[in-house]
This record gives sequence, C-alpha cells and structure tokens, in this order.
Amino acid sequence: MASSCCWLPVLLLAVGVSGAGIASALEAYRPLFMVVTFSFLGMAFYFTYRPRHAANAAVECCSPSTEAVGKRRFNMMAFNKVMLWAVTLMAVVFLFCPQFVTGLIGTGSDKITADMTRTEVKIVGMTCYG
Repeated sequence: MASSCCWLPVLLLAVGVSGAGIASALEAYRPLFMVVTFSFLGMAFYFTYRPRHAANAAVECCSPSTEAVGKRRFNMMAFNKVMLWAVTLMAVVFLFCPQFVTGLIGTGSDKITADMTRTEVKIVGMTCYG
C-alpha cells in the first residue's frame, strides 16, 4: 500500500477514472472533509501543546539525556511544532481558497459537464479483446 501513489493513478486511468472526475464526485462531501480536517488538526494541537503530568516531569528531569537535549539548539519537539503550524497554514489556505489548488495543478478550464461528448481514438496495431 505504501507504493500506491505510484500505481494507483495508472490503474485509475486504465479503467477510465481521472483526477477531475474524482474531484467533482467528492465535491459534495467537502463540508464533511473540512470538519474531519479541523478535528484532526485540533487533536494534533492538543497532543502537541498539552500540559505534561507531574509524574512524567519528575522522571524526565532526572534522566541524563534530558540535559543533553536541553542544550541542543533544535530538538524534535520544536520541529514537530513548526511542521504542525506549516500544515495548518496549508490546510486553511487550501480549504478556504480552493482556486489556489486549481492554479497549482492546472488552468481550471477542464470542467466536467453533462453535455460532454466521448471521443474514440483508433490506434493502428492496438486491439482490445473482450
């Protein structure tokens, strides 16, 4: 499943499903996806900035590795906080300004409408048995 980003788009194109078709089908669920996105972001902020328990603080303060971590200029928790704010900013921009996504991936002139026609291109030497 980890490599599905490579083979799944090719498989979907092979069966006639395009990204524009999927996007238009999922447009009806946009409000639900927004609620889910903000729920996950809220949980991420809670787990990142929640207060530490006193029992855990006593154990952490006495370990020798804590002193070395405190002296470092940049630790993993600081990196997590920076990445959380970056992801939140991107999510807010893309949720409330979807035209930016259209500008990034295409011209936006490829709209799917009901009056579209089907075009068949015949390639010499290629057949489809079925």
